[in-house]
Formats: sequence, C-alpha cells, structure tokens
Amino acid sequence: MIGQLRKRIGLYAPETVADDLGGTITTWAFQRGLWAAIQPRAISETRENGRLSVTQSYLVTIRYQTHFPERARLVWGDRILRVVAASDPDTRGERLHLICEEEKQ
Repeated sequence: MIGQLRKRIGLYAPETVADDLGGTITTWAFQRGLWAAIQPRAISETRENGRLSVTQSYLVTIRYQTHFPERARLVWGDRILRVVAASDPDTRGERLHLICEEEKQ
C-alpha cells in the first residue's frame, strides 16, 4: 500500500470563530500533509439555473487516521476536494478510503 501513496495532499479542517456582529465565520485551517493515492471515479452533469454544472468525484486512499475530521477538505495542487464520506474498507485500521468531490472555484 505504501508504494501506491504517491500524491502529496494537504488536509484542512473547518474552524469556526465568532465575528463582531454575533455571527460566526468558518475558515479552513491546515492540519497536516498526507501521502495519498487518488483515482478519478465519476463525472456527473446537472443543470443549475439553466447552466450545465459538471462534478468530478475521486476515491482518495490515505493511511488510517484515528481522529479524521468529520468535515474536511483536501488540497491537491490547485484542486480543492470536499470529503463526502470516509471509511475503513477492511476494518483493519490500515487505510481510509475518502469519497471526494472537486469544488469549483
């Protein structure tokens, strides 16, 4: 498995702080760098307000993390991937499979 984790990605988790008006502001804070295997999965097309929107999904494999954030983003080069789901595929605590969708900027 280690030889397959060849892409360097950054793990970001949300941090919420209070603003001056009594609301909250959410920012994304860098947690750590990870090695990953990234495989494109599916491309889906939807219509939003009369425009075509394309969503690319990926399967990202990383080493197992005991405290993986409930909400997370991965930064891979100039791409931002939103983590939709995380699972331990064989329940051995060796790796995590992350289903991600690319966020358009």
